[in-house]
Amino acid sequence: MTANYLPIYKAKPGEFQALAEAKKAHDRRTLPLFEVCRIGEGVRKAARFKNCSALTCAYLDETAQRIAQVRSGRSALVDAFQWNPDSLTETGEHILPYIYSKLESMGVRVIPVVGYDRWDSTIYRIAMQGVDVTKDGYYCMRLDSHAIEDAEDPEFFEERVLGILDDLNIEPERCAVLLDFGDVTALSIEDLTDQADRVMQVLAPLGFKFFSTAGCSLPPSIDKAVKKQDSTGKVIRKEMLLWQTMRVTHPQVKWLFGDYGVRGPNTAEDVISPNTNGKIRHTISQSYYIVRGHSVQQPGKGAQMYKLAQTVVNSVHYMGEDFSWGDARILACSQEEFKGNSTDWIAIDTSHHIAWVVAEVEEFELKVAASVVSI
Repeated sequence: MTANYLPIYKAKPGEFQALAEAKKAHDRRTLPLFEVCRIGEGVRKAARFKNCSALTCAYLDETAQRIAQVRSGRSALVDAFQWNPDSLTETGEHILPYIYSKLESMGVRVIPVVGYDRWDSTIYRIAMQGVDVTKDGYYCMRLDSHAIEDAEDPEFFEERVLGILDDLNIEPERCAVLLDFGDVTALSIEDLTDQADRVMQVLAPLGFKFFSTAGCSLPPSIDKAVKKQDSTGKVIRKEMLLWQTMRVTHPQVKWLFGDYGVRGPNTAEDVISPNTNGKIRHTISQSYYIVRGHSVQQPGKGAQMYKLAQTVVNSVHYMGEDFSWGDARILACSQEEFKGNSTDWIAIDTSHHIAWVVAEVEEFELKVAASVVSI
């Protein structure tokens, strides 16, 4: 069974737990991209790193170990998009080849992620050229918003993409392409599809291994998704509508759906707000069903999650405790068996999201196949 879903995850405990608890059928359909987060104050002050003389190495070792616990024996994409392109370890090695080597030694089949936006950095370019990829392995070229804008000049864009492939000494068949739109809250569906189509007009004929689109419609803070405390609302998943449009518009290439799960690219890293709101981000067809509570500093505090979970369970959107580990935890919370913290709820929401998206993509693929047969 091949993957149909490429989620972009922060390499954090909540996401790791969701993957560890995923059903085998869902896990086999998932090809995650792990975003190695920058070293923040929380890491620098952590007791486990106290008096550490090589903090970057120690942090990358720990991150590699956590990735290996959920992906050993399988493939994973790994990137450090938020780091400076020339970031090195204390031993003078670039951070990406360093963590790739660690992961390979732990049995993870690493798919190196090549940043179009970072290729002008000599240190980054030389580091990525030195990454060993097995004979049957491949790379993934990550196109960020700047790259997508470059597609407005097709000749320049194609020349730059082919130049990166030449520098890596590979053919397009050994490289996937990720159109990463990041935060799409300010973009319309029309804007997204127009921009993606410009990229595909240039790259679709070149024979890349597969394409994936990714984005996140969830705003960085819950108050921008649901204005009123202790209420519910929906956020359209524009990234799903984009992928469905591209899948139909460009059927001659292989597509994987991509997104940022339930935690967007611009959410604060290593910062825990004392006034965070209780919330459940429950994925449904082409949307998120958001159940918003109130500040954990207000009356009810963490116990408000009991009522929020009951709201999900009593809604038409609840799929039952057997749908995923996350759905079982929502039911348990509604029965006041546990409250959970913010990391727990990232794991729970992500667990349901994985199960839903894998089924949603599969159902859409069946519809596409049926329409082709009927023609």
